[in-house]
Amino acid sequence: MKPFLYFILCCVLLSCKSSKTIIDDSHPIHGIMSSKNFEFKAKSANPLATQSLTAVANSGLLPPGSNISRIDLNGNGNYIKVTNDSVSANLPYYGERQFGGTYGTADGVEFNGVPDDYNQTFNADKQRYMVTFQISNSTDRYTVNMQVYPNKSCVVSVNTSNRNTIQYNGTIESLDSKD
Repeated sequence: MKPFLYFILCCVLLSCKSSKTIIDDSHPIHGIMSSKNFEFKAKSANPLATQSLTAVANSGLLPPGSNISRIDLNGNGNYIKVTNDSVSANLPYYGERQFGGTYGTADGVEFNGVPDDYNQTFNADKQRYMVTFQISNSTDRYTVNMQVYPNKSCVVSVNTSNRNTIQYNGTIESLDSKD
């Protein structure tokens, strides 16, 4: 009887494996990404938690439902738009400036123009798109990395030449479907 139980136990253990959903070529995410006509809408910001950001949080200046590691951005109209060869962005920035800034410059992550080194690839193993590019405005140079998943969720990391890195979470949608 023991060999039979051992055999059943081995069969059960060997038959258990994690399942990975593989998206095929007809999945809607491929159409959105290949059109190069989409918009990222930020739902939350994840700044680098520093001592000065902690002081801001302790003073009550963060939006309701936010803390220093996750700031709620719902309803604020924050975006990155990719339209053919152009990219534009208007995202808030929470964090520290590394060098002295001047008055009258943009407070957030703001740019508009044709990016340098735009690269978009699909990683079949991880089932996600990677979009990377660099772009400059009058005061900063931005390096943007976007991870786009089949469920249209997206994680955006923005590195700048003068500020700490910040990450945004949100969703993407096709601009073709908008009127």
